[in-house]
Amino acid sequence: MNIPKPSWYKDNQILISNPQTCGINKDGLEQYKVDPLTGERSKTEIDDQLSESVDEILNRNIKNEHTSYIDVEKVKKSKVLVPQYHDKSTLEQIEKAFTANKDYTLKSLGQLVNEGYITLFSGHGSPSSDQRIGDIPYIKVSDIRAGNININPANMIPEELAKKYWKGDKSNLEAYDLLSPERASKNIGEFSVLMPGQENIVLTKEILIIRSLRKEYIDQFYLLWALSLKLVRNQWDRIILMQTNREDVGERVLEILIPFPNSKKVADDSSEPFRTYYQSIEAARKNLNKSLKNAKYETHFRIE
Repeated sequence: MNIPKPSWYKDNQILISNPQTCGINKDGLEQYKVDPLTGERSKTEIDDQLSESVDEILNRNIKNEHTSYIDVEKVKKSKVLVPQYHDKSTLEQIEKAFTANKDYTLKSLGQLVNEGYITLFSGHGSPSSDQRIGDIPYIKVSDIRAGNININPANMIPEELAKKYWKGDKSNLEAYDLLSPERASKNIGEFSVLMPGQENIVLTKEILIIRSLRKEYIDQFYLLWALSLKLVRNQWDRIILMQTNREDVGERVLEILIPFPNSKKVADDSSEPFRTYYQSIEAARKNLNKSLKNAKYETHFRIE
């Protein structure tokens, strides 16, 4: 029995469509288009990219940036059968933005790892709640936010237990390491800075750490600047996939593209505001603790 092929069919190609809206909101009500400049909601235009994509496909007139044909073998090789992963619009946006900028070359995190510029690794592990009765901070994904590592005094474990998770006497963390949730969080891809004095902690395995290995080219502050760019941050939406009931990035994180500077001066100029901000915080912390230590009257207040 020969089944007629649909009009949009192409040999050895898979049609991928990843519309962002379907005309209704989470409450089941009609969702109207919103003007991105004013925030005003239209009274007549329904925001239904799904319907628009279907019409384009049936009319063989695909113009939607989230709909395209992909080679079958390429999809098989990726081992990912999720439309959002094959939606390359965010990659095209960053490539377009940096094509004419001679100060940078786009490189993936995987390339930077292979070329020895950076290293990526995960946290230590997760002690049980009844073991949190010591002095070493245990950091969960919820403790990483707003560019900082927030130590929760309710989550502290004994030093001997921490050493088991560290697999040694030290955490192997360094000042200004960049930390981000990599699983089970809405903040995956948003990086915070491990400040000096915070190295002696245990991190849950669901935290990703990125560190520069060749600071004479790019330091932690440059990496933070690059990873904070909206064009870079948008790429995470493509690689964050749901595994059972948890968001996860896995090795797909190595596909994230960031601008790589063509000189040390370009790197330093780009990242100077980040460097100044975090180094100023560290200088202020030291000055405050020194003043408190030398004060006439002892205070319990400390900033670690």
